[in-house]
Amino acid sequence: MTAATEPEVTDSLLMNVERTRTILAAEQLDGVIASSLENYFYFSGIWNFGFEMFPHNAEAYVVARSDEPTRGTIVSSVGEADLTLDSYRSISGVRTFGSFFRAAPSGAQLDAREARIQAITHNSVASSSLDALVAAINDQGLTRSAVGVDERSGNKTLLAQLRERLPDAKITPAADILRRIRMVKTPLEQARLIRTLRITEAAMEATIAAAHPGITERELKQVFETAIVAAGARPAFSFIRFGRAMAIGQTPPADTPLAARDYIWFDVGCTYDGYRSDIGRVVAIGEPSPKLRKLYAASKSGQERALELMRPGTPAQDVFDAAVERVREAGIPDYERHHVGHGIGIEFYDAPVLAPGVETPLEEGMVLEVETPYYELGFGGTFIEDTVVIRGGGAEILTRIERELRVVDG
Repeated sequence: MTAATEPEVTDSLLMNVERTRTILAAEQLDGVIASSLENYFYFSGIWNFGFEMFPHNAEAYVVARSDEPTRGTIVSSVGEADLTLDSYRSISGVRTFGSFFRAAPSGAQLDAREARIQAITHNSVASSSLDALVAAINDQGLTRSAVGVDERSGNKTLLAQLRERLPDAKITPAADILRRIRMVKTPLEQARLIRTLRITEAAMEATIAAAHPGITERELKQVFETAIVAAGARPAFSFIRFGRAMAIGQTPPADTPLAARDYIWFDVGCTYDGYRSDIGRVVAIGEPSPKLRKLYAASKSGQERALELMRPGTPAQDVFDAAVERVREAGIPDYERHHVGHGIGIEFYDAPVLAPGVETPLEEGMVLEVETPYYELGFGGTFIEDTVVIRGGGAEILTRIERELRVVDG
């Protein structure tokens, strides 16, 4: 394990271009259609809020050729056309559908961005999303080609509709292929993940500083989320519970007061610039019980064993097996888990998952969460979760917050 470094990035392109070309070529795909929030963002640079506001039926697409994946055509509703102003500069065009009204009185002096939105809003607007998508496929020269489609679209009949409209094209599902592309993070993605991680760590430190006997779970959650928002990020999950409540900790926080010699469980994360964070710890208030020290030491030992094995070429399942075995050897003989970590990026659970049966080999540039939590009803448990990036020489820990069992005055 090596010390974390902060990458310096000047480019704005998130995509791992060569990996995208290589994998799409290996899958014998001439082009791809991104249709979910994560893949639309990856292929366009646009965080489309419509996917979050209307998760069951939102539609927006990027159609791209496999040999030029950064030069896709965006398909957007007219109402979301303003978002295209901040797409990758390499994007080749925009196709719109639907209706939305932005007035432009005769003689109005429009700046460059206003003029572009005016043109997008009023020029060649298709009556349906499917019509706009087919036009974009034609723009990319893919109407008689093998096209992989992200089947997680809000339009659940999309593949069937495309096969009907484009009988000379070969339309195949591609969501898993796109997730595989995104497994390895570019320097810019790593920089964004680190920034998101630092925001989360700072919010955790503010929360720990505010902890004292008598404060409630609900109050500490508010401290944490206030710090996240103040840093320009968005809270995602803020599981902050005391002692034995950890074992049922995904329920809402209570007005339970913190007691001396109790402990605080953190499993927290946020979203910043399209990227996610996920950190886990327990923090003792005053001298921890011998049992908590024992459990934490065993959990941390298992996590460290996982980190030792995390180098390019190691199958994910081997990391899982070794981590679980070490936790058992180190003091929790009946320890069981369904996974000991997962990729993180635009999704909280990027591929791969460090779990039984997952044969995916780790690759340089993957960013993963590594965790060995233990939940015990009637006591609570223990938790440690850190973010790492796979380098040529092994796992580099990106997390800076203290990894030993934290003890604060109680």
